Amino acid sequence: MKRLTREASRRVTRQRLLESAKVIFARDGFAGASVDRIAEHAGYSKGAVYSNFESKEALFLELLRERMSEEIREIEQLLEERSSLAEILATLRHRYSSLEKQVIWCLLSTEFQLQAGRNPDFAEPFAALYRDQRQAIVRLVTQAASRVGARLEFNAQELAISLMALTHGIALQRAADPASVPAETAGKAIQLLLSACLAPQPKASPAS
Repeated sequence: MKRLTREASRRVTRQRLLESAKVIFARDGFAGASVDRIAEHAGYSKGAVYSNFESKEALFLELLRERMSEEIREIEQLLEERSSLAEILATLRHRYSSLEKQVIWCLLSTEFQLQAGRNPDFAEPFAALYRDQRQAIVRLVTQAASRVGARLEFNAQELAISLMALTHGIALQRAADPASVPAETAGKAIQLLLSACLAPQPKASPAS
């Protein structure tokens, strides 16, 4: 087998630590998770954590940053080849109907919120990540509307806030009581909200 370069090996180590952190933080909570346990679960020493992340808080934030970036990339890819408003709405409905099944992220989102409320030093970079995510959603919604010739009937920033709150809230309810909250709830809600906020542009009348 070809040996990994130093940089490639570092990337592999970093990714394994993040995967381990996702499991340990979800299982033990932020306060209960230790750097030693995260490193051991990933098959490394504690030194590997600190050579890649400044602190447990930095590792926690990077976990959220990666998740948010991954979500935006997935949505961009899904929307890339959709040429009509109906296709976009159907695609998003399908995508968000499966998102809420990821219970581990529901647990982690609660841990993120708790830590932000308890630690002001964590709260500001945490809030900054959410601001960046909202701006990315604003960009995606605006681009999609422009591409399919629709106009926004709602402030794009407020729409982004609403979309994030909607998916987050339904996912938490689904995790708490899956028997009463159908899997497709989030997807249907997203489709309904966007249908109300994206209106097809009226066609120009033919010149007489």
